[in-house]
Amino acid sequence: MKKLLIVLFIGIASIGYAEVQDNFITKETYWEIGDDFGIYEKYMEEGDSSYLKGNYNDSLNYYLRAFELKKDDIESLYGVAESYEGLNETEKALGVYRKILKLNPENMRALQKKIILNKKNVPKWGYDKKEKYFEEFENYLKKTNYISSEDIYILGSIYINDKSFERAYIVFKRDKRGDYRNYFGTATTARFLGKYDTAIIFYNKLLSVKPDFYRGYIGLGASYQMKGEYDKAIENMEKYLVYQEDENVYIAMANIYMAEDRYSSAKDILEKAQAKFPDSKKIRKNLGDIYSKLGRD
Repeated sequence: MKKLLIVLFIGIASIGYAEVQDNFITKETYWEIGDDFGIYEKYMEEGDSSYLKGNYNDSLNYYLRAFELKKDDIESLYGVAESYEGLNETEKALGVYRKILKLNPENMRALQKKIILNKKNVPKWGYDKKEKYFEEFENYLKKTNYISSEDIYILGSIYINDKSFERAYIVFKRDKRGDYRNYFGTATTARFLGKYDTAIIFYNKLLSVKPDFYRGYIGLGASYQMKGEYDKAIENMEKYLVYQEDENVYIAMANIYMAEDRYSSAKDILEKAQAKFPDSKKIRKNLGDIYSKLGRD
């Protein structure tokens, strides 16, 4: 078949969507192509290659040109959006994902991207906009049958930051794949909600799959403390201190001993803490209170 030598100039283009307009880097590319070889495919190949190399400006230009050749093409729009992400231009990427959803409202990949990229905006929104976002995220998770532990973790974390602990608890508990972060989320929100037995179950699940996740020990200790099971509370707080020295944990242990009228034990643990944190005013004050109880100046 007859070959054509085509000189393609990448210049300034408007492709009809405000969110995906940009100034292109002007360059010349020489491709020898046959009549049966699509220029669109070549642009997409070059875009993919540039993207994989981390050359996001180049990949953006190639994907935009591909889109110009094939209107309403979702694959090239994905390339545009992901190139914007690579360039840390989140708002432009969001605009492109919104356009993909206009072309195909049931496109789960674009919906997931739009939801996740929008998470940084949630703290700035008012009540109504937040609720709309939460509803959209929840509907997305239902449609995907809660298959993604990562997506569950993201929404649960957003709820915690919003102090919506009941919602966070329900979402974290949906994870059936054993992600330790969602075990921790379930346990911690259960503890905040006063569901101490459930908290203990999930802290133990967490530590069974990730025993070095030491924050689980302090959560477990606090849950046992709230149930009045003080020996188990102390045991887990001591495990936490093996990983992380914390004056507040020593004080919590002292408070448990005092709740049991074990003032000598409380004194001993705080004196040990004072040796580690000699400048701590909190430890000094608590020690003073205990000395008073023991009849010392």
